[in-house]
Amino acid sequence: MKDQTVIYKSYDNMYKAMYERDFLRENGVESFLSEDSTLPLDPTLMGKTWGIKLYVFEKDIPTIDRLLAELNNEK
Repeated sequence: MKDQTVIYKSYDNMYKAMYERDFLRENGVESFLSEDSTLPLDPTLMGKTWGIKLYVFEKDIPTIDRLLAELNNEK
């Protein structure tokens, strides 16, 4: 199913995650971020984070690969 959302990338830096998400949006690609810092079921893991996830539509992955490669080559 090509309209399904998938985790494209994980970040440990919110600024970089928002920067790349905004860059994708400026180039016509919808995406959203989700932070997994909610309390887990295991209390020994409280306070841990598993990063910020960039979710995209599966059909957009080839475009995203190209756009982010261009963005990272400009730096």
